[in-house]
Amino acid sequence: MKPDALLTGLAAGAATALLFAGLVVQSPGAVGLALAAPIPVLLASLGWGSKSGFLAAITAFIAVSAFVGSVLGGLTILLSVGLPAAIVGHVAGLARPVGDPQVPTLDWFPVRRILFAIAALIAAACIGLGWLSGYDPAEVGTVMTQALQTQSAETGVSPEQIEEFTRFAVTASPFVLPAFLVVTMVVCLYLSAAIVRLSGRLPRPKDDLPATATLPRVALPVFALALAACFAPGAMGLLGAVVTGAFASAFTLAGLAAIHRRTRGRAARGLLLFTAYAAILLLSFPLLAFMVLGLFETAKPPAAPASPA
Repeated sequence: MKPDALLTGLAAGAATALLFAGLVVQSPGAVGLALAAPIPVLLASLGWGSKSGFLAAITAFIAVSAFVGSVLGGLTILLSVGLPAAIVGHVAGLARPVGDPQVPTLDWFPVRRILFAIAALIAAACIGLGWLSGYDPAEVGTVMTQALQTQSAETGVSPEQIEEFTRFAVTASPFVLPAFLVVTMVVCLYLSAAIVRLSGRLPRPKDDLPATATLPRVALPVFALALAACFAPGAMGLLGAVVTGAFASAFTLAGLAAIHRRTRGRAARGLLLFTAYAAILLLSFPLLAFMVLGLFETAKPPAAPASPA
């Protein structure tokens, strides 16, 4: 590894640890900083190579473990941020030479597989963190109910309403958290690629995301099996919920990309996109329609190549 890549990996790991450390020690306002924690690792991986990215992940693990005095704290950042970001940066930088051996062109790892990798990595990270922390929905529900009941006197919320909200939150969190983390990782990857491209260190050409942001067809049976597993009791149901949430988010992003592609060249494109995103922010349920569109885009056969004239 070159000295600049080594130093960049160490610095990126330290930056990721600083962004994430507030969340480990439960500092106020730390969530916003923790959401940006994958960016330094991705910057190192995309701009200085995969080895630099993995070094950044290991450095963040060591730094957080030393800071909080707990290996569990280090494993938390390694599984949730460092390792997924390093792997995503690695696959985004993969390419193979094709064509003329004398003057080959590079065939880059396709966007659809990067999106699949992000969904799979986030699902695996959430499952690993749940196993490490001994996640128990009943225990989480009890703690949440007790915390809300201490404030019920001030808010005037009845115990029945608190219990109903707690049940909904505990049921929804295995779906919502992976879905949110998939979006976070995608946004961090996009921002990191843009930053490295501006610096001139990104070898990968700019992708046409509306045209390429789909999922491989293998994602369909994975999603179907996970959705079926959601109805199983106990740990199997939790595993299914986590995978379903992660891939539902990926399919939704594919559906949004399809809207951007299908509205190209239309006079009212800006109004259509504004209406779509405003409906998502205000109503939320249109996300289901975009997820279905993403499923359709994934399931349809690829377009046949144009025949030569």
